[in-house]
Order: sequence, then structure tokens, then C-alpha cells
Amino acid sequence: MRRTLAIIAMVVMMVSMIGVAAMAYEKTGPRVDEIIMPIIKEQQARLIAFERGDSVVIPGLTAAADIAKVKGLSNAAVNMNYGYHMFYMCFNMRKDPFNAQVVRQAVAHIVDRDNIIRTLFAGNMLPLSSFVPQASPFYKSDVPVYPYNPTKAKQILDAAGYVVGKDGKRIDPTTGKTMREVKFYTPTYEVAATSAEIGRIIVEAMNAIGIPAKHEPMDFNVMLDKLDVSDFDMFALAWSLSRNPDFLYDFFHSSQDVEAGYNRPGTRDAQLDKALEKLYAPVDLKTAKAAADASQLILARLMPYVPLYSRPYIDGFRKDIVKGWVPMNGFGAANYNNIWTTLNIERVAGTGGTIRWLLSEEPKNLNPVTASQAYEWEVLGRVAPMGGLRQIDPVTGADIPWMAKSWEIGQWQVSPGQFGTLITWHLRDDIKWSDGVPFTSADVKFTLEYLRDNKAPRYLSATQSIVKVETPDKYTAKVYFSNLSYWNIDNADYCGLPAHIWKDVKDYKAFEPWKEAHPTVAGMTKLVGLGPFVLKEYKVGEYVRMIKNVNYFALPTK
Repeated sequence: MRRTLAIIAMVVMMVSMIGVAAMAYEKTGPRVDEIIMPIIKEQQARLIAFERGDSVVIPGLTAAADIAKVKGLSNAAVNMNYGYHMFYMCFNMRKDPFNAQVVRQAVAHIVDRDNIIRTLFAGNMLPLSSFVPQASPFYKSDVPVYPYNPTKAKQILDAAGYVVGKDGKRIDPTTGKTMREVKFYTPTYEVAATSAEIGRIIVEAMNAIGIPAKHEPMDFNVMLDKLDVSDFDMFALAWSLSRNPDFLYDFFHSSQDVEAGYNRPGTRDAQLDKALEKLYAPVDLKTAKAAADASQLILARLMPYVPLYSRPYIDGFRKDIVKGWVPMNGFGAANYNNIWTTLNIERVAGTGGTIRWLLSEEPKNLNPVTASQAYEWEVLGRVAPMGGLRQIDPVTGADIPWMAKSWEIGQWQVSPGQFGTLITWHLRDDIKWSDGVPFTSADVKFTLEYLRDNKAPRYLSATQSIVKVETPDKYTAKVYFSNLSYWNIDNADYCGLPAHIWKDVKDYKAFEPWKEAHPTVAGMTKLVGLGPFVLKEYKVGEYVRMIKNVNYFALPTK
């Protein structure tokens, strides 16, 4: 316990030293003409590129040695912010041995978070036992925990009948045979060295208590394909989360256990479903907090994940080449969710020109309906964001008008005695898509209805309660929900599919907009968006090139 408190104190001290204070930033941009994202998968190569100035941004530093190295460069600045982040280990609960709760709980007891954080991260991470990170106001600190205790893990297994056989491997009491060897997937050491090492450490600990296990690092995109079809035993990855805990519904409600859905463990529990349904549609903040607490308590018992740590966002910038990055709690300074850095970053030499911004993995899929990995959204979030009617103030964390100049939250009568949320958006009248076509309320209506009608897994929980969308005029959209929910303002904030491009897309899964030529604008693709940049070129294995969107509504006035 003292060791854990020391680690927490260390991180709190570091974050408070660099935390978000009042800052000067503009709501216009971008201030560079072009961003080139070199794709560099190998960790040491990324550091070398940053040192040489071949990249002016090195986002998401995690390894202790890397953080120390960047901090030691006289021409570099390191920014650290609390993050809506969770690194976790996931079990496939659909098949043995992890369909047994006792096995999952036993494995939780052999995870030495403190040692992992101390040895791999030099104390730079926050140990996490709950399913909501500490940065969230919905974090519950007093959930039951499974402290590191291999002896306890053995006792749990013994008591449940998973006795050790003559070969040192445990016997499955349901079959009377040796437990099968499970595979633990992680990204490769070249792509994510700490994730791979965590996999090795946990597999070693599993074998030590008699659970046969094998560590299998693999190509990141191959791994994601396997996860989408539930072809795994266990894996370790991280989530970049949001302010609200309704992501728990996406991750663990039984309705989300679909191909390419977010319920990757295959959690199906009636009591949990009931708590998550209250969390999905709370009528007010008090109800939301109670449902979040209840959900976290049930998840602590079920253990579909073993949460390991929450990572502060640690980003490096070459301060001799660029300036203007904007710190932001929850997302850090370099994450795609932080639009303010994308708009404000500029060369020290002056406005315009090109900057190079590291991308540590191939953005396999640039279809905004199906894209799931963070590397894809590092591009899409700047080119074709799915939301953006509001933005988050980087200092206060409050919602502020963006593409909607204002909004109203009300109610409507769904049926006698039943009421639902009504969100009314009042849009700006000066917004254009990146191909120059005006953005109107018809695009908001099209986006929400397209996602709902196609039951797109990534947006299923957000859109499944939308009854209809009305457009009284070109710049007003009214979104009607079947339920009353505190979160419906977020669920209504999807507007990123241009109707004039997507109306003819019948198979959204097969659509590759970044590969198809725009029907009328030479040199553009069908990846048309509302972001500050336009995709100009994607050379697989080498780089992504984005140029300033000349039709962006928030361009600086000349």
C-alpha cells in the first residue's frame, strides 16, 4: 500500500507541475499549411527522428527511458496531463478457461501493478483497479480489489477444483483434462515495447501458478482483426476514453457483444445489464453517478478486464521548431481529441509551412464509420471528425459552441406517459465541407440516421435510441430520442458524413473513401470532412500527408 501511494504521489506531483493553467490560445486555425505524419513503428527510430527534427511532435510517451531522454534534450519540451486513459488486460469470456469467474479472479491476483509501473515506467503511471480512470469525476476509488498475491491465486483455483496435475499444469474440473494453453496477444516489441513486456510478465506469472499460457506478440492490425471476430483468449491494449462513463455500456452490455463491437470480452450478465442501462440513460447527474458506482462494483466482481494503469498523456515537442501547443486534461496536448493544438501549433519561424508529426502505426482504415484504432483517428480526427457541433474548453473542460452556435435540451412526448430527450441544434451558416459544399442540418440528419439505420457497431449505443431527426430549416436540426438521458446531448453530436458523398454508399463496411476519387473535385478523394485539414496523400508504410482545408470555417482572418 505504501508503495502504491508513493507511485500515486509521484505522478500527482509531476502532473501538478505541468498541469493546465490559464493559457493563450485561439479558436481559429490551422497555422500551418501542411502536416506530414511519418509512419515510424520502431520505438528507437521514433526517438531518433525527434532528436533530428524529422518530427517536431512525439506523442504519447510511455517508456521511462524515452521520457527521460526527451526531458534531457535542451531543445525539447515535455507536456503532461491527466488522461481519460485505461490500460487493461481483457479475457474472452465466451470460452474456457476464462468463462469461469474464479479463473479470471485468480489471474487478477498475479498482476503486480506496482512492480510493472515502477520497473517499466519509473512510476510515471497511475495504478488502476477500477473500470473508470482517476481523471473522471465518476471514478469510484473504493471498489473491491485483487491485490498482488500469487498464493491467494493458487488457493482460489485449488478451492474451485483446478488442482495441479503431475506435469505442474492445472486440471480443468469440468473436463478432468489439463487446462488448454491460452494465448496472450499484445502488439510487438517494436511497436509497443511496454505492452509486449507486460504480456510476457503476466504469462510468466500464469505459468508459475499452473495456468498454461503463451505470449504471442503480433502485428497490430492483424491483432485487431482477430479481436473483431473474437478470435482470442486474452490480450492487452489501452483505451482513450471520454469524460462520461457511458463507455461502460459500450464495453460490457450484452447488446454490444456483436462482431466488431466494443464488448470484446463477451460480457453477458443480467445484473450488470440492468445497471448499465441506468447508466446509458440517466435522467440526471445523481442517477448517472449512482449507476456508474453500481456498474463499477459489479465489474469488479466479474473481472472481464484486469485494469492495470491509467496513463497521463505525456507528449514531447521540439520547442526550437514549433510553438503554440495547448495542454488539455483528459486528452493531453497532442491527441486528436484536442483540436486546440491542431489549430494553434505553428512553426517558430512563422505561420505557414510544414511540420512533421509522428504516427507510430499504420492507419489501416480511414473510413470514419468503421475506424476503431487511435492511429486511424489521429488522421481522421483532423480531416473528417464525426462530431464537433460542440468543443471542450481546454482550461475549464466545459462544452462551448463550435459548429453549432447554440443548442437546447428539452423533452417531447414519445407516447402517453412516456417522454424522451429533444436536442435542438442551431448551426452556423458559414460552414462548408472540405470540397466546398455547404454544411447544413440535412447533413446532421443524414449522419445520425445513416449510423442508426445501418446499426454501425461503433455508434450503435449512441444512435439506437434516436426516433427521428427533423430539419425545420437549413440550419436547425431537432434530434428526438425515445428515452430521457443525461448523455443524449453527446449522442446527438454526430454530423461527419457528407450526404452528397455517402448517400450512394450501400455497403459502409466495404467503402474506402480515401482510395476513391472525388466525383467532381480533381485531386480530392471521397474522404470529405469538416476538419481543419484535408488528406492529400497516404503512402502505406511511409507517411500520411494532410494539407490545410481552405474551406475550413475557422480559418484565421487575414
